[in-house]
Amino acid sequence: MRRGAWRSRALLAVALLPLLCAPAAGRAALPKPDDRPSPNRRTPVVAAVEKVRGAVVNVSAEELVRIRVPSRADSMAELLFGDLFERPRYRRGYEVTSLGSGVIVSPDGYVLTNAHVVERGARFRVGLLDGRELIAKVVGSDPSSDLAVLKLDAKDRLPSAAIGRSDGLLTGETVIAIGNPFGLSHTVTTGVVSAVHRNFKAGDRTLFDFIQTDASINPGNSGGALLDIEGRLVGVNTAILGDRNAGIGFAIPIDRARRVADDLITHGEVREGYLGISVEDRPAREGAPVGASGGVLVTGVEPGSPAERAGLRRGDLVISVQGFEPSSAEEFRFRVRDLAIGQAAALELARDGGRTVASVTAVELPPERVMDLVGRRTGLALGDERAQGRTLVVVRRVARGSPAAEAGIEPGDLVREVNSAEVSSVVEFRRAAARARRSGRLVLLVQRGYAAERIAFDFD
Repeated sequence: MRRGAWRSRALLAVALLPLLCAPAAGRAALPKPDDRPSPNRRTPVVAAVEKVRGAVVNVSAEELVRIRVPSRADSMAELLFGDLFERPRYRRGYEVTSLGSGVIVSPDGYVLTNAHVVERGARFRVGLLDGRELIAKVVGSDPSSDLAVLKLDAKDRLPSAAIGRSDGLLTGETVIAIGNPFGLSHTVTTGVVSAVHRNFKAGDRTLFDFIQTDASINPGNSGGALLDIEGRLVGVNTAILGDRNAGIGFAIPIDRARRVADDLITHGEVREGYLGISVEDRPAREGAPVGASGGVLVTGVEPGSPAERAGLRRGDLVISVQGFEPSSAEEFRFRVRDLAIGQAAALELARDGGRTVASVTAVELPPERVMDLVGRRTGLALGDERAQGRTLVVVRRVARGSPAAEAGIEPGDLVREVNSAEVSSVVEFRRAAARARRSGRLVLLVQRGYAAERIAFDFD
């Protein structure tokens, strides 16, 4: 081809290039995006999330463990048989044992979370929305209510959630859950209040008075915030029903969580209401539905107790406590333990064919009364004994015909644990027994010789 012809064709191609790249006739280019702000997008849910999101944190619990230090193998023999030639070496280190959520409830850094999030940790790190990671210490923990309080080590004021009320929640109203499911930070889900004052079974335990919601709560959401549509904290997310979220989640009502947190911050433990009465399930009436017992029966009134001063008598039938009808003696004990110290509880009673209401003021069980209560509920008298340079808790006496006697406990047996907490003196036993009242069960690890057995007693 001649040089001139080649040059002419090249110039023609360059000239036609814009035409080839131009849109075909009748085909318009994509329109520009409409970026005009719309007030309709900032819904109440969006506003609530923006208000509280910075107060929700990621909680990492780290357990202190021994980590083996790998040896340097200088030969194939040492590589294959190193343990035979060299003693293994270890160092102390931390590994993450649980991940959960929490919510900051005060600008000075108090955080509400679940007790099961922090139960195995020795060190805690809290991640904030702005990327900061702060060290936290446990102020207190109450496994029976599955609540714990952390305190962040922060110099500046922190974002915090406004605390609302849970006693006025309406079934069907919108709620918002924020947490860190599966480690996905600050995940937001919405739903409604499916039920209030819900009781449900978890393993062999019955849990009382929870908020049920269909807002998605997944592993890692534990301890996160449940908000109302105004962005106020109304619950602490804690559990799901089943292995996977099926639209049934539960949250601890904030009214109870606040009372527990106040006690943990002020006293280091939860102080429980004490009325001084024993109850048992009322036998079901013939033809009544299962569970419709119609109240609980008073089987004993402690001398000098608030219940005695209020005029309660053995044989009274408790129909309701603070307006709640207990379905069982276990639920009645929960309602009583949930009373604040100094709070007057209204008990509706059935007596002699009529009904009456008694006002009973909850008091804190004095330490000296704890061992009296243990004696009445179990039949045990305990004492300290020195053996092999240490103090042990030993059974001194067992009342004839008592629950302890029926369980086979004998004088000389040792009590090693109370509700899985080790005890080595009567003072430690008394403190552990006082805490055990929150569960309504006193579980003792009793040792005789080389054999040990756990024995449970009702302890309300």
